[in-house]
Amino acid sequence: MSGSKFKGVLLVLLAGVLWGTMAPVGKFLSFAGTDTMTVVFSRALLAGWTAFLFLAWKAPQDLRLKVSQLPTLSFYAVFGVSAMYCGFFMSLNFLSVALTEVIFFSYPLLIALLSPFITKEKPEKVEVLGAALIFLAVVLAVLPSLLSGGLSFSLKGLGWAVLSAFGMTFYSLFARLAARGGRVPQGTLFVYGMIFGAVILGLGKTFSTGWHDLALLNLEQIVWILYLSLIATLMGYASFYIGLRHVTAATAGVIGTAELVTAFALSYFVMNQSVTLNELTAAVLIIFSIALVSLRKGTSCSTTGN
Repeated sequence: MSGSKFKGVLLVLLAGVLWGTMAPVGKFLSFAGTDTMTVVFSRALLAGWTAFLFLAWKAPQDLRLKVSQLPTLSFYAVFGVSAMYCGFFMSLNFLSVALTEVIFFSYPLLIALLSPFITKEKPEKVEVLGAALIFLAVVLAVLPSLLSGGLSFSLKGLGWAVLSAFGMTFYSLFARLAARGGRVPQGTLFVYGMIFGAVILGLGKTFSTGWHDLALLNLEQIVWILYLSLIATLMGYASFYIGLRHVTAATAGVIGTAELVTAFALSYFVMNQSVTLNELTAAVLIIFSIALVSLRKGTSCSTTGN
C-alpha cells in the first residue's frame, strides 16, 4: 500500500470511528426527550459555521461563491446533507431500526454503482465485493430482529430510508469529485453544503416541531449536541473529505462502515448491552471487508500530493 493510500485509509477509518459514536449519543439525547429536528439542524448549522470561520482564516478564497457552483451546492445540500441527516431519523418513525439499517448501509453498493457516472471512476471488483460483503454483514447483524415479527412496513418510511442511503451516496461521491479538482473546491462544498442544508432543515423544523424546545434544553443536552456537531460531524467529515483525496469513493464507502463496528463496541463496553453472535460475526465480516479493500495492491489515488 502506498503512503498516500495508507493516509487516506487511516483518515476514513477515523471518520468511521467518530461516526460510530453518534448512535449512543443519539440514543441518550432521544431518552432525554431532545427533538430530533433540533439535533440534525444543530449538527449542520454548527459544523457549517465553524468550518466557515476556519476557511475565512485559512483559505478565504474558497468562500467566494460563483453562480456556476450554485446548482451543485444546492443539489448537495438537499440530496446529500439534508437527505442523509433527516432521512435516517425520519425513517425510524415508521420502520424498525433493523430495516432502516439494512436500507441505509446499502450505500457502499450504491457508491460502487454510481461512481462511474459521477466521479468517472470505475470501481474495482474487490471494491464491489467489499460493498456486497458489508451489505451481507448488516443483514446478518439485524436478521434476528427482522425475523422476530416486529418488522413494520411503511411506504413513507421506506422512502425516507432510501433517501438517507442516497444522501450518504451523493455525499461521498460529490466529496470525492471535489477532491479530484472538480468545479467546487472541497472547502466550499463542505461549508456551503452544511449551511444550505441547515437552512433546509431549519425550515423543516419550523413547519414540523417548532422552536419552543430550545428554551428547555439542559446543559448536558447542549454539551452532547455540541459533541455531535463539532467532533463527530465536523471532525468526522473533515477527516472523510481529506481521506477522499487519497482513496476512491468506493473504497471510502467500505472503510467508512467501521462506524458499525464502533457502534457495536460502544454498545457492549460503554452501554453494557450484550452483543449477539450475529452482530459479532457481522463485525468480523465488516473488518475483513475493510482489510480486503484497504490492503489490495494498486496505484495511489491521491490527487493533491502530500
